[in-house]
Amino acid sequence: MLPSALLLLLLPLSSLCSTLSPSISPPSPCTSLLTQSRLVYICQAQGLRSVPSLIPPHTQVLLLAFNGISSVSQFSFPDLPLLRSLSLGAQHLAGSLSVGQSAFLHSPNLTSLDLGGNLNLRLHPEAFGGLAQLEVLLLDSNGLDETVLESGLFRDLTNLRKLDLSFNRIRRLRPDPSFFPLTSLSYLILKLNKIDSVCGEDLRSLRNRKLELLDLSSNPLHFTDSPSCSNPFRDIALGTLDVSSMDWNAEKVETFFRTISGTKVERLKMNHAAALGSGFGFHNLRDPDEDTFSGLNSSEVWALDLSHGFISQLAPRVFSAFSRLISLDLSSNKINRIRPGAFSGLGELVSLNLSGNLLGELLSPSFQVLCPTSLQALDLSSNHIGAIQYGALDGLVALETLSLRDNALTRIPSVRLPGLTLVLLSQNRISDVYGLSSFSPRTTFLDLSGNRLTDLGSLWEILELRSLRYLLLGRNRLSRCSPSYASRQVPGKGLLYLDLSDNALGGVWKSGQCKDIFQGLGQLESLNLSRNHLSSLPEDLFQGLTGLQALDLSWNDLRGLRSGAFLGLSYLRSLNLQGNSLVTLSLSFLVPLTSLESIDLSEVTFVCDCGLRELWDWMGATNVTVQLGGRTASCMLPSPTLPEPLLVTYLQENC
Repeated sequence: MLPSALLLLLLPLSSLCSTLSPSISPPSPCTSLLTQSRLVYICQAQGLRSVPSLIPPHTQVLLLAFNGISSVSQFSFPDLPLLRSLSLGAQHLAGSLSVGQSAFLHSPNLTSLDLGGNLNLRLHPEAFGGLAQLEVLLLDSNGLDETVLESGLFRDLTNLRKLDLSFNRIRRLRPDPSFFPLTSLSYLILKLNKIDSVCGEDLRSLRNRKLELLDLSSNPLHFTDSPSCSNPFRDIALGTLDVSSMDWNAEKVETFFRTISGTKVERLKMNHAAALGSGFGFHNLRDPDEDTFSGLNSSEVWALDLSHGFISQLAPRVFSAFSRLISLDLSSNKINRIRPGAFSGLGELVSLNLSGNLLGELLSPSFQVLCPTSLQALDLSSNHIGAIQYGALDGLVALETLSLRDNALTRIPSVRLPGLTLVLLSQNRISDVYGLSSFSPRTTFLDLSGNRLTDLGSLWEILELRSLRYLLLGRNRLSRCSPSYASRQVPGKGLLYLDLSDNALGGVWKSGQCKDIFQGLGQLESLNLSRNHLSSLPEDLFQGLTGLQALDLSWNDLRGLRSGAFLGLSYLRSLNLQGNSLVTLSLSFLVPLTSLESIDLSEVTFVCDCGLRELWDWMGATNVTVQLGGRTASCMLPSPTLPEPLLVTYLQENC
């Protein structure tokens, strides 16, 4: 069932501010909302025992879920010729819902009907009579058995596109001949039922069409290698076949795919396969091998999802049946070894996800067969990778995105990837950036946050990447600055975003080091220096940042700002000073900020001083948005006997 609350979330937020239509006076407790020329009538969770009698005739969306309506018939609803969507789900207060003959006859243009969540739903054989325009029917969690598919219940729904029968008690899948004319049906969802077999002629009434989604996940399906159970998907093309959460081991998977051999399947989902793979440290189940998926040789699958399983090793040629595969998701398995040739046959692969596994090292033979492919995205995050063999990924010339986030790397990988533009190396143990320029010379986005870098001077070495536009160095250990960068030519002129948050730069600049570190970064638009233990700002620190638009200095230890602290920042629009220990703040520091649009002073409590009077007056008169965290501007008297915050009236009375 699509919850009615979710239907509301799909409506534009502007609807929440809409007023009632002047021509409509709906009785309490229901509410009308007019949004984008659609009238939505909301009667959810109001304890209703029957359908309201005074529904506005122009209603297009009617929400009646979470009530106690026990039955609906053709006499329950007034004429609603414009009604498109009706939610009658979860009538828990009634215990069950009964839908009578042609119950929705007076809403002939209905396109979406939600009856889900009515645990003991009772449907008249002609309950849906007259709904020729219906496209979406939700019958999930209704306690229905297989007769729902075998009694001609849907024969009038000639435009039906999506039928959701998930979370029911259906034991066999044999749609009756009334499904033949339902040629628009393309989404059939049967997740979490009790279907134990699908064979031969069972799906005869669905032949000669394409199902964009056939969801059979979480059913007790079993296939035997027997001539008596032939391919049930004969003459049916499948967009997505979802057989996730099955208890199939490698042998059962092989049997299933041999049974459906020849069926065209574009996307195959087999995630959460608890019995596929040996897991880690166990040997009672085997990992998939070259034969496991061989039945799909001619299926032309281009997306395969085997995530959240127990595959331990990738055997040679295990994916050789997928010659047209573009996307392969192996995330969150137990993979700790990739044998040579594991990816053989994947000549068209574009995206490979190996995140969340148990890989400790990357060796050249593992990825060698992918070198001549068009692989563009490789995700190796959240493994245990501490070593990458020299040149292990060389040859992946088409690779554009590489994620090695959340591993155990202590250095930049000794590989050459000239096509990389997005590099994620956060949450490792990298202590220097040696080799970065040869590793990914054309990178535009580099994330090195959460590592062990200590030298702010490394910034200059990183900025030798001339294409770099976005650089994340937050949550490192930057606490010193070597002077060696001073003799270098100014690089990094194209950098747009720099995150240096959560370091210890306060001590660096307090000791007089690297005060000109930002010189030459004239195109930088955003700089984050939050949580750096800054107690003061060196004079002219930002002078070279002539294009800066956003500056974050929040949660430092700043007690005051010099009048020239922001000289040259004429394009700055946003300044964040949240959470600092500002004692006072002179208005003169704002003079250079001629483009300022917002300043964040939340969690800042000044000491009451007449020097603040000018700033307080400015805050009340300026067009700049001053964020105070929802509090009234306040200050504290510098006296231990009066520690409570006082309002700005103190300044008015004493200055």
